[in-house]
Amino acid sequence: MIPTGVLEADARKQAALDLLVRYVRVVDDPRRIEEWPDLFAAEAEYLVITRENYERGLPIAVIRDDSKDRICDRLVIIKQFWGAGGRAEDHHYNAGWPRHIVGPTWVESGDAGQLLVGAHFMVWSTAAVDGSPRLLVVGEYRDVVDFATGAPKLKKKTVILDTSILQDVFVYPL
Repeated sequence: MIPTGVLEADARKQAALDLLVRYVRVVDDPRRIEEWPDLFAAEAEYLVITRENYERGLPIAVIRDDSKDRICDRLVIIKQFWGAGGRAEDHHYNAGWPRHIVGPTWVESGDAGQLLVGAHFMVWSTAAVDGSPRLLVVGEYRDVVDFATGAPKLKKKTVILDTSILQDVFVYPL
């Protein structure tokens, strides 16, 4: 017989991995971008940083949304300025479909019942103009998943970029 604590730990681990899958599905589909802020806890951070700055402990980031309000503001910018999910003539970038390739993943115990979820990732973008895919970015996720409300939520999503030079503009979250 498996002890109850082990079953609960396994269920929380699976819920954290399911949150990562949902995250990727939301950011890969421009029609679902409005769901993005709902993946984060009430107090949350979204950080995109180069590996060099991350490993040196330097605070300079490509994106630093240090609150849920800033994460929600990013959604407004995506929709109202970049025209995401709206009319093609309102787009201020070359529209395309992002595709995340994620794996392997790992889960470790963190503080206060939180879980640390990590994964390697690549994001490809297929331009709507010519249909040719391009590698946008390669890196690593280091997420803190919180269960304070019962459901898993991202307390902190750290996107560590392996290269400091981006091949193209990215509009949707990585």
